[in-house]
Amino acid sequence: MAQTAIRLLLEQLPDDARAWIGNLPLPARAEIDRLLKETGVENFKAHWREHKADLDELERSFTLKP
Repeated sequence: MAQTAIRLLLEQLPDDARAWIGNLPLPARAEIDRLLKETGVENFKAHWREHKADLDELERSFTLKP
């Protein structure tokens, strides 16, 4: 069975990044998988905190709406 890009990445990330991705809802994990395929694992590893900040900001924007 082939591993998804996200599974391969998780093996290479620090614990805090693994915890963040592991707690994402499935649609967000699918988006991370798409991003990995688009940018590559090394690029994602270098910038995962920026991706997290972007997703956190997007999530906040939805929760702040009335």
